[in-house]
Amino acid sequence: MHNADVLTSIPPKPRILLVEDETLLRGHLARVLCDEYIVDTAGNGKEALESVMRSPPALVVTDIVMPEFDGIELLKALRSTHHTQMIPVLLISGRAIHEQRIEGYKEGADGYLAKPYTEHELRACIGSMLQSARRREEAARREAIEQTEQQALAERAALLESITDAFYALDRECRFTYLNQRALDHFGATRERLLGQVVWDAFPVARGTVFRQEYERALREQRSVSFETVSPISNRWVEVRAYPTQQGLAVYFRDVTDRKLAEEQLRQADQRKNEFLAILAHELRNPLAPLRNGLHILKLRPDADPTVSETVSMMDRQMTHLVRLVDDLLDVSRITRGKLELRQRKVLLTEVLGHAVESARAFIESHRHELTVEIRARNLLVDGDPDRLAQVFSNLLLNAAKYTEAGGHITLSLEHENDEAIIAVQDNGVGIPAHALEQVFEMFSQLRSGEERGAEGLGIGLSLVRTLVQMHCGTVCAFSDGPGRGARFTVRLPLAEGPVTSPVMAPPPAAQNRGQRVLVVDDNTDAANSLALLLKMEDYEVCTAADGEEAIEQARTFGPQIIFMDLAMPRLDGLEAARRIRALPQGEHMRIVALTGWGQEADRQRTRDAGMDHHLIKPVSLDALQNVLRGLRLKQLARPSSSS
Repeated sequence: MHNADVLTSIPPKPRILLVEDETLLRGHLARVLCDEYIVDTAGNGKEALESVMRSPPALVVTDIVMPEFDGIELLKALRSTHHTQMIPVLLISGRAIHEQRIEGYKEGADGYLAKPYTEHELRACIGSMLQSARRREEAARREAIEQTEQQALAERAALLESITDAFYALDRECRFTYLNQRALDHFGATRERLLGQVVWDAFPVARGTVFRQEYERALREQRSVSFETVSPISNRWVEVRAYPTQQGLAVYFRDVTDRKLAEEQLRQADQRKNEFLAILAHELRNPLAPLRNGLHILKLRPDADPTVSETVSMMDRQMTHLVRLVDDLLDVSRITRGKLELRQRKVLLTEVLGHAVESARAFIESHRHELTVEIRARNLLVDGDPDRLAQVFSNLLLNAAKYTEAGGHITLSLEHENDEAIIAVQDNGVGIPAHALEQVFEMFSQLRSGEERGAEGLGIGLSLVRTLVQMHCGTVCAFSDGPGRGARFTVRLPLAEGPVTSPVMAPPPAAQNRGQRVLVVDDNTDAANSLALLLKMEDYEVCTAADGEEAIEQARTFGPQIIFMDLAMPRLDGLEAARRIRALPQGEHMRIVALTGWGQEADRQRTRDAGMDHHLIKPVSLDALQNVLRGLRLKQLARPSSSS
């Protein structure tokens, strides 16, 4: 052991004050006692009091009979001051009268030693009094600590009783050590019945539940846990948070049944909303299908009057706008349910922007806007869904056209900075107030630029833009110098490396349409007849059916190579009809295309499961229809003949 360790292990000597008016005796006693104590001396009560005030001793040993300020007066002075009243005092005298000794005890003396006394008696008396003083101090300290702890416990209990959560404390054996009133109300028990009980013994129904699993994990891993579950005691939903403590666990919980019921009601309402949107889209698309078919028929007439042609073009633009609104509604539904999926590949941004411009061109031209496209960086690749990216920039162009007065100017630019592509759409339209620069991206938000200007659209286009850009790991922001100063929307997308991955495009088939047999199945007579007429104008041989049963019969007798099949029909739906047609001897080689107003991913999966080759959504464009027909003819040409 080092010397420093020895020094630090020896307790310091107690300090005592020896008060004696006889000089020789005072000096002798100081020399005798200095081996055990630090001895301060004083010749009378006045000097002693001054010494005590300078450095309070652990014990005062004082003669009673002294000139000027005697021992009794010193004792009274010490006991009258809070700072010194707890210092033990040993009275010594050989000449004090009996009344003085009694008075000394009355004034609070802790001991009395009569002269003459031996050195051993003095040492024993001093040691005993110091030990008693230490015990009293320790007892007082413990009492103070206990009082502090009791006060803290009382304050904690008052706090825990005032909180809105139910609370209980468990020791490491999961015995109850405290419960507030809310916890008692939840358990339907008294504090006396539960304190000291193991929670699993008090409530056997909680054994084997998530409560026991999570509490044991919290104790084992010394980490907090939280969970929501149905309480086996109250049969109501509770939110539980358990925190490990030195003693065990502190558990807070609250009844969240009302919130859970509200969440379930919201979930059901959201589900009903999504179902409503799907049905609405289906019901809207059904009447749109024959209208679009009719427009295609009018466009194909070579002898159309210019006025009729302009009218048809106008109607086609409005039809495209209406179809886009229906599609946006369904996209919102998919996004809110997390069902929107990207079909990503490496794609050139110039191609994406080209498709976006073509999609928006008719709307822009109808407003007599001038569109400028500035490509400052070519061959920029991004990893994305080309259709969804084209939707992003088409929506931005349409938004610019919508909020720019007729005859305005719109600029679409592409450049790159570091590892990002920067695409911007700038207009000189109505502008955006500073407070609305973020608001414009919120769902169903629309900019009101004046009383005379009505809002167009549903206010979801820019919200879709932001969501789709974020799904491509990009950002979009709006900037404007204010109302009437135009707006600029900037999209940043991370660049990709590597070759462009384009879908395999089949060359145009050499075969002609003439002789190709097509069956159109739809319970909507207008939709079936208009599509049949359109196909006949393309030199197809066409037959129609009004339901699934009739479709199967026509498949047997007419022998179509291609079938356009509606899904929701009376007697027999399109899915079951497709399965039965596939089961026919000649059904294996027929190409079946779902043509329906149902366009969600689950609907597409059902048509695939039924054996259909394609899924088209009403109202189908002429280009989409022709692309599918060309693809199906190619498959037929590639199929080996039965004689080979």
